[in-house]
Amino acid sequence: MMQPTPAPSSAPNSPPSQPSQIQGEEEPKAPPQNMGSAPFGILAGLFDKLANERKHDRRKKLIDAWFNHWRDEKGFDLYPVLRLILPQKDRERAVYGLKEKNLAKTYIKLIPLGMKDPDAIRLLNWKKPTERDVCTPFFFDMLSNNTKYTQKTSGDFPTVLYEVVSKRSSVIEGSMSIDELNGFLDELAQNMGKQ
Repeated sequence: MMQPTPAPSSAPNSPPSQPSQIQGEEEPKAPPQNMGSAPFGILAGLFDKLANERKHDRRKKLIDAWFNHWRDEKGFDLYPVLRLILPQKDRERAVYGLKEKNLAKTYIKLIPLGMKDPDAIRLLNWKKPTERDVCTPFFFDMLSNNTKYTQKTSGDFPTVLYEVVSKRSSVIEGSMSIDELNGFLDELAQNMGKQ
C-alpha cells in the first residue's frame, strides 16, 4: 500500500521565503492601450493598394506609412491589426473549419438564391472555369475591346463570392471596426463544429 507524499517542509533554521520581486525594482508596465479602433475598411484599403502596386519599394512605403499613421492615430498596439494581416500566425484563434462548399450553401440561403440560379451554381462550382474565364485578355480584347471581365475567377472562391454578392449589395462602405471583426472571428473559432 502506497503512502501519500508528505508536504514539503523547511529546515528549522532556514530564513523565511522572500517575495520573488527584488526590493526597489518596479514591476514592468503594461503597454499603452490604443485609442479606439479603426474601421476595417481602412485596412481593406491598404490591401487593395498593395494588390495593385507591383514595385517592392513602393509597397514597403505604403506599409510603413500605414503603420505609422496607425501609431499616430490609434496607438502602439498593433496586435489587433496583425491578427488580420497574418491570420496563420495567430495562435490564440483556432482555425474556423469552414469549407468553401459549406460557405457557398450558407450564402445561397442568406441571399436567397434558388439552387438553379446561375449564381448559385457558380458559387457551388467555384473551381470550374466559366465562359469569361476561358477567354484570354488578348482574345477578349480583340472581340469586344472591353477588358472588364479579363480576370480569371475560377478557383478563387473569395472573388467568385464577391462578384455574386456585390451585384445584390447596396453597402458602399462597411461600418465594422477592426476590434469588432476580431471579436466575430474569435466567436466563430470558439463555436467551430457547433451548430
